Amino acid sequence: MVIAFVLFWVLVGFAVFFTAIRGGPRGARASLHTESTPSRRLVAIGVILLFALGLSIPTLVIAANKDHKASVGVGGVHLNAQQQKGRELFARSCAVCHTLAAVKSVARTGPNLDVRVGEQIATPAGRKALVLSAITEGRARGLGQMPALLYQGKEAEQVADFVAAVAGH
Repeated sequence: MVIAFVLFWVLVGFAVFFTAIRGGPRGARASLHTESTPSRRLVAIGVILLFALGLSIPTLVIAANKDHKASVGVGGVHLNAQQQKGRELFARSCAVCHTLAAVKSVARTGPNLDVRVGEQIATPAGRKALVLSAITEGRARGLGQMPALLYQGKEAEQVADFVAAVAGH
């Protein structure tokens, strides 16, 4: 796939180069009318090949990405729909202050959730309870103060479920 991509741009580069050598677009048009039939066929084949590569490369990329990547978390953890929504919510509000590898956030205000939640608490239920408690009650430790009720109800559950699933992986 990478080779096809590079080949496509090499062909585009050659086309631009040879057009420039012939005196630009005007010179290329003038020489097209004075060239022999085999030369015209070669140009037509080149255009068709360039068009075919332009269509095939995106098709190969789409085919290679057929798996829905949103369900794959860091460390190969597969996320359910609730955890995927929790990842979006976490990235929107929590990643500003917290470090969590699953969303590639590196912040210094709040605690590193990979260490604090992922390594210090053994059970997934315990991780979820700690995160849900922090979301609903807030925290005043560390360098800042986490506001209470940042998320409520189902959204708080989704964020807690996501963090509990990926923290420490």
